[in-house]
Amino acid sequence: MKKLGLGLFLLLLIFLFTSWAMATTITFGDNNPYWPGWENNTWDDMKDTIGTPDLSGGYATLSQNLLTSLTFENATTSEDLWTLLSPGDLFIDVNSDQVWDYVVDLTTWSESGPNVSDPGSGNYGIYAISHNLEESSDYVFSGSDNTGNWSGYYIRDHHPVAFNVSGTGIGSVWFSGWPLDAPESQYSFDFTALSDGGLLIPGTLTIGWAVTCANDVIYEKIPNPVPEPATMLLFGVGLCGLAFVGRKKLLRQES
Repeated sequence: MKKLGLGLFLLLLIFLFTSWAMATTITFGDNNPYWPGWENNTWDDMKDTIGTPDLSGGYATLSQNLLTSLTFENATTSEDLWTLLSPGDLFIDVNSDQVWDYVVDLTTWSESGPNVSDPGSGNYGIYAISHNLEESSDYVFSGSDNTGNWSGYYIRDHHPVAFNVSGTGIGSVWFSGWPLDAPESQYSFDFTALSDGGLLIPGTLTIGWAVTCANDVIYEKIPNPVPEPATMLLFGVGLCGLAFVGRKKLLRQES
């Protein structure tokens, strides 16, 4: 009886810590037509997608508390006007406090418009920043309907699409590339080349991504299902305590 109880207890601990160490894939949607605070009080605010593209969400892979990859799903099928688009920078908030903590710098342009350079498949710098989501400084914006570079086109006005990064990056992130001639069904970021094997996510992850015209933007919160190591330790101690109490009770019954 005692051996059986101890065996079950050990199996439970092995399962618990194995589950903690395994990678988890979490899907996310495209539930926000604009980032919080960046509505423009026009008909744009009511539309998730204005023409092209149609980013429909995607999935994140986390291993323990590390973000190892992000994949965005693209539901765009028409190639019409695709050559006018290019992706902006990827923004990351690691604890969902509406402060961007990191940016993956995909862009070489300081002003939005059609036919700007498209990033190919390869490694791109990731930078640690501390930038309030609603602070306008250092953003690169989408532009305005039918003016300037977007003359003849309707876009989502004055929405952040990139960031003027400075300083030294913390490493590189692999991006799958953005083909100029036609849409791909997926676009991926791989964080495993970072020093920890991924990007540390201590809390709920928030991501922000858009294209030059901001016709469709992603702003989504992704819960981290992995307990903190301290929580795991506390739970393990609790299990040990229950096992100890059960053992004492069993010994009293046998005596």
